[in-house]
Amino acid sequence: MAIVSLATLSIVASFTRSNKPQTVIQKVKKDDTIVNYRLQYFLNDYVKSYFTLSNDSSTKSEQIEKLSHFYNVVPETKNQGQVRSTTELTNAKILTIDKNIATYQVTYTTDKGDDKQEVTTGFAVPFGEKEGAYFVSGLPWYVTLTDTQATGFDSNDSVTLVDDTETDQKTKEKLDNFLKLFFTNYTSNQENLDLIADDLLALENTTFKSLDYSYYTKKGKTTTAYAQVTFEVAGNTHSENFTLTLRKKDQSYHVQKLSHTISKDYAKSNTENTGETK
Repeated sequence: MAIVSLATLSIVASFTRSNKPQTVIQKVKKDDTIVNYRLQYFLNDYVKSYFTLSNDSSTKSEQIEKLSHFYNVVPETKNQGQVRSTTELTNAKILTIDKNIATYQVTYTTDKGDDKQEVTTGFAVPFGEKEGAYFVSGLPWYVTLTDTQATGFDSNDSVTLVDDTETDQKTKEKLDNFLKLFFTNYTSNQENLDLIADDLLALENTTFKSLDYSYYTKKGKTTTAYAQVTFEVAGNTHSENFTLTLRKKDQSYHVQKLSHTISKDYAKSNTENTGETK
């Protein structure tokens, strides 16, 4: 009897465990690349308030009072004779956020007597966080802006558009005509575009003007097209580069892949395959 009872209890317990809902715990890795827009909005408001100061005394008092609310504790300053001219923020761009310090590039105008000056400078803001909210943790400071434009490039780094002497004239004309058809629909008709391309959205408010350059390489069942075209948007024209992967479909072609660039060595593989140099 005891053995039968234990066996019965064991079966019941096993059945109960198997039917009990299981909670799956999944560890989610924190993504450090997520942009904290709430912090940026807070910092942007502070920078705007810092560089906005009216010449009207009552308005100026309100602006200074508003600025003080950004701090956890209003910073103490020993110099009581500081001068603040009328200022107006023209532009502010956040450059970095690192170790509770945000660095901005700010441009503002300031009135000094009858002269109006425009100043562009770096501006660093220390900040902290408390219970999901933010505060400015001390006096900000001005920093020197470094040049963000890289220099010292070799002319070989640029893309040189070479003549396509590998594709026979008849094939090139057929491919060119397809590209013209493609770019016409790419800028006008989604339904037609879906018939000749995979997973592309037609551009709005854009007109295809001309196919200015094309170069083709064939590998297996696909052809890679390198093209430069002219588009018109609101009366203004501009050039864009494309690399497209084409495959044969019936008597025409179909776009499998599109990217908005031409690599600088795009013609190299073709000349290597043919044993020629360009």
